Amino acid sequence: MKVASIGNLNFDIYLRISELPGPDENIEALDLYTGGGGSAANFAVAIARMGLGARFIGAVGDDPLGDISLRELLAEGVEVAVKRVTGVRSGVVVVLVHPDGIKRMVSFRGANLGLTPADLTPDKFEGVNHIHLATGRTELITKAKEIAREVGASVSVDGGTALARKGLEIVRATVEGVDVVFMNHVEAKMLANTGDHRSAVEKLAKELKVGELVVTLGPLGAVAYRGGKLLHVDAFKVAALDTTGAGDSFAAAYIAMHLRGRDLYEKLLFANAAAAIKVTRPGARSSPRYDEVRSFLESLGYKI
Repeated sequence: MKVASIGNLNFDIYLRISELPGPDENIEALDLYTGGGGSAANFAVAIARMGLGARFIGAVGDDPLGDISLRELLAEGVEVAVKRVTGVRSGVVVVLVHPDGIKRMVSFRGANLGLTPADLTPDKFEGVNHIHLATGRTELITKAKEIAREVGASVSVDGGTALARKGLEIVRATVEGVDVVFMNHVEAKMLANTGDHRSAVEKLAKELKVGELVVTLGPLGAVAYRGGKLLHVDAFKVAALDTTGAGDSFAAAYIAMHLRGRDLYEKLLFANAAAAIKVTRPGARSSPRYDEVRSFLESLGYKI
């Protein structure tokens, strides 16, 4: 099985802080670390660690940060099909991490915006069984859906806040026919225009013509809707260090189990476990391997 992931590749700079600075105020960072980022690239690394073939499709600048980012992906066994954008810096994200693991991010998209629908050609998807779109760019999602039909691949979308902000009508048209759609509870409530995540999921389940709708709830776990069935699985209680990339780890674990033909409960349980392990580690690319997740679950009495 091979999975292609489309979207951003960034260089992340993490600053662990105890509080946010005020205007014209300077505070001391508690820690500094760097690493690869970008939801699509994080997903590609996570899916490779799940034991599946991984290919990343995106764009980077012709600069040292782009070189570093690509080397990190290759070191993880991820195939890369990237567009080099000259005269533009590679994407960079500054992540402010609080002691409780909650993050705030400032993003410079840079060369990521250089990826266009014309770059998504069938040859880049040779041998691909599943296409994951970690992007809110509707033009890329629409083109990838066309390619998926050509190559016989299934499709998942994790559009983030960027997609949710476009409104329900646009999102409905964009994700129609997609096999799995991921979003977090904030995005779901924004899209459904409600303050309650359950009513948001119920509304979106009726509005979106997709195979499965999966909404992550942070420490409350996750819910999934498929074929008239709504299922909630609780999160595992862990001490969070850094939540960056937890959603990408969750999505990769879910898709790995989806492609292995597991049922809805098994997919949610496994994905929750992968996210729980990830948040105990620093950085967006600290997702666990398949055997780590299995061992974690078995230690708690679950059989997968």
